[in-house]
Amino acid sequence: MKKDKRISKRISKRVALIFLLSVVLSMWAGLDICAQRIKYTYDNAGNRLTRQKEIVVQTRGALSDEEEPSVYEEELSETKVTIYPNPTRGMLKVDISGVEKFENARISLYDLTGKLLQQWAGISQSNEIDLSERTPGMYIMQVAYNGKISSWKIIKE
Repeated sequence: MKKDKRISKRISKRVALIFLLSVVLSMWAGLDICAQRIKYTYDNAGNRLTRQKEIVVQTRGALSDEEEPSVYEEELSETKVTIYPNPTRGMLKVDISGVEKFENARISLYDLTGKLLQQWAGISQSNEIDLSERTPGMYIMQVAYNGKISSWKIIKE
């Protein structure tokens, strides 16, 4: 009698699991499949110019050759940040164009562990940063203005 109850309980659990799995799979089959790609463009000095985000939505089944995926693009604003020379031996120039007003603007220098090494507040369109006292190596520089932050890899020779 106890054996029959245990077998019945196991079967009930398996049936419930199979039912739940079939419900989840049927719901998943009705969803659209999305993929996201992000592409960047850079200038010759290695400064990022644009970021383009593509979201490809594919409805049930594979796309045929005639179907085009839906693509949504997002580009960065007209702001351009130029940091040169990179690699540098000491003096680094940071130019920011396309920004009229600088609110809470700052440049921050981090080591590769994320430790803040130095920060310059009150930046403007043209800034000179002296790294001559820093040891040779790689650093991360963040340029923040008007609620936007961009990060750059800086090499000190």
